[in-house]
Amino acid sequence: MLLTVERDGDRLRLSAPAFHFLTGKPLERLHDGGSVTYVLSVTLQAERGQPGRVHLTRKVVFSYDLWEERFSVALAGASNRSASHLTADAAEAWCLELLALPVRATPAAEPFVVKLECSLPDEDAQPAEVPSGATLTALIDIFSRKARAAPPRWEAVSGPLRLADLKDTPRK
Repeated sequence: MLLTVERDGDRLRLSAPAFHFLTGKPLERLHDGGSVTYVLSVTLQAERGQPGRVHLTRKVVFSYDLWEERFSVALAGASNRSASHLTADAAEAWCLELLALPVRATPAAEPFVVKLECSLPDEDAQPAEVPSGATLTALIDIFSRKARAAPPRWEAVSGPLRLADLKDTPRK
């Protein structure tokens, strides 16, 4: 999926109109009245596959108003950073606004790539513990448990960019 990067003064802003993470089981949970936590991260790297030069992670908590059919989203741990009465597209865009990168982190002359990732934290996954006095019944129980499905992940990557090629387009 393609990620667009624009310069806005001393920040690099991200947009990805086709990047939708309010889907599937997480969306069902929201529509059932639950909340969903997403972990969004952005990495700026000199080339694809190279270690990241800058890495920024944000954890956001979504909820859904069943009456208004709108989303609310809050930055976890920051009581003053939240938005409400948002459509799905607006809520996802609000999250991308939290991931603006400083221009000074980009290489001056080298091409760079920006990678955006979104996932659900696997908070309730705990390692299986084998009791010290393991019995045959306990071992059968441990090994017969179904494997947990991997939580969904979404990714978008920009093409190789150069800072000099990014026009300064201030947001209104």
